[in-house]
Amino acid sequence: MDRSWLRAWCFALLICGAAACAYEGFLRARHYFPTVQDDADLWSVQMDRIKADPHAVALLGASRIEYGVDPTLLSRELGGCRVAMLAVNGEYPLATLRALAADDRFAGLVVVGIDARGLSRRYWDMQEGYVDHYRRRWTLARQIHRKLVTLVQERLVLAGSRFSAIYLTRRLLEGHPLPVNNYYYVLHEDRSGSADYHRSDVAAIRAARVADLAAYYRDNPPTDADVWRKDLAHVSEWVRRIESRGGHVVFFREPVGGESLELDEANYPRNRYWDVAVQELPATMIDFRDVPEFARLALPDTSHVDGDDVARFTAALVHLLRDLHLNGPSMACSGKPLTTAPRLPSVEPDRGR
Repeated sequence: MDRSWLRAWCFALLICGAAACAYEGFLRARHYFPTVQDDADLWSVQMDRIKADPHAVALLGASRIEYGVDPTLLSRELGGCRVAMLAVNGEYPLATLRALAADDRFAGLVVVGIDARGLSRRYWDMQEGYVDHYRRRWTLARQIHRKLVTLVQERLVLAGSRFSAIYLTRRLLEGHPLPVNNYYYVLHEDRSGSADYHRSDVAAIRAARVADLAAYYRDNPPTDADVWRKDLAHVSEWVRRIESRGGHVVFFREPVGGESLELDEANYPRNRYWDVAVQELPATMIDFRDVPEFARLALPDTSHVDGDDVARFTAALVHLLRDLHLNGPSMACSGKPLTTAPRLPSVEPDRGR
């Protein structure tokens, strides 16, 4: 029997394996780390958790929630609630809130990380692509593929798309260096993440973030306060649908500091926007400045916590939710209602009731 082809294949696999090991070692020597790559399929896995448990806790928002909250810790501290991370980096979450409101089975707790700008109508559809993907393209085949891809990405740096041979070859031919690794972002299978600012040029990151925000506000002036208030009527309807089924919605303005907070306030001053939403929306409204545990958190880039503070951020969120004394099936997990937990000392958060 001719075994020449078998030997050729074995030799080829050996060469490929050695090349992959060498490339992986090259990347790790430059301080790249394995991280799950986020996409609409990974988001859909989390939406499946909501469909499986209509009393689950849904975490909505953008990067401040995705890189600030540990769903596993949150679940454990809330008595075993199923928690789904539905925040999307760089995209405001009202399209997802609208989708949950349209789901007649959902009666859980929704924590919406958002600011006054994100409540503007122009940003309502930012996550609609994820919602549409789940409704139209999420299949069993995609579930299996995403599971396998996640297993590889958790273990190998080279599994990330920005380290593919085609991408890097094109990048090098265009005269660009290896991809920037400033933030040392790590994302996990449950879509929670963290950023390691200790090994980053924090001053440069902070300056770039502030400059980008300033430029954004120059090019995108705030929505007129009266128009903004009238548009909240639609958001109120989504909230009422969820709460009419026994669920709860909490709008949470996450911690922001320094120049970023100054720019936000200059364009969307609290007294003309957020405080108006407190009166208009039939949801619980929380501003981080009213909760000492959040106000004391360090924000290296003025907008996000360091990975070392994710546990503190999550614990502060747990304490906040316990302190709200929300009632109903959405707040009782594994037979442990939140009202039996210790309360935050001398904290009285705003309520939009």
